[in-house]
Amino acid sequence: MNGWSTYLLGWTTFLLYSCETHGDSKAPCVFPFIYKGSVYFSCTKKGSLSPWCATKAVYDRHWKPCLVEDYPRCIFPFIYRGKSYSNCITEGSFFGKLWCSVTSNYDEMKQWKYCEINGITSLLPGSPCHFPFIYKNKNYFNCTRKGSKENLRWCATSYAYDQDRTWVYC
Repeated sequence: MNGWSTYLLGWTTFLLYSCETHGDSKAPCVFPFIYKGSVYFSCTKKGSLSPWCATKAVYDRHWKPCLVEDYPRCIFPFIYRGKSYSNCITEGSFFGKLWCSVTSNYDEMKQWKYCEINGITSLLPGSPCHFPFIYKNKNYFNCTRKGSKENLRWCATSYAYDQDRTWVYC
């Protein structure tokens, strides 16, 4: 073998070994999880170029790469400081970014995530759900799976989805 072949074989072996022993794409993400003393309620890029999550509540070198369906979803309505909310809010946000609870009662569980707008292929900071919204000339008062190729729940970020085509996952 030449030097290049040896190099490639070494990296291939390393990557296969790493995925076999530590990466587990079949195990579900566990939220929240603790990694190096910090608590994570969603997938993270900490220590990696790609998003990942732990497969146990306390990271023990078992993880998986995150797919769209691994990210926690906003739960609407949710309770925050005794008040019910039906969309993402900035109240209580240190940086004024939109956020939501990933459980029905933030006051009890303290689990949350930032809200994002989902384009065809990207996740960007953006607007919350707007209820009601119009999709295919019908009013929706909560998240729906209609029209989702991945069968994931979504909602419009404006009243007129049919015109704006802006949306977020729920």
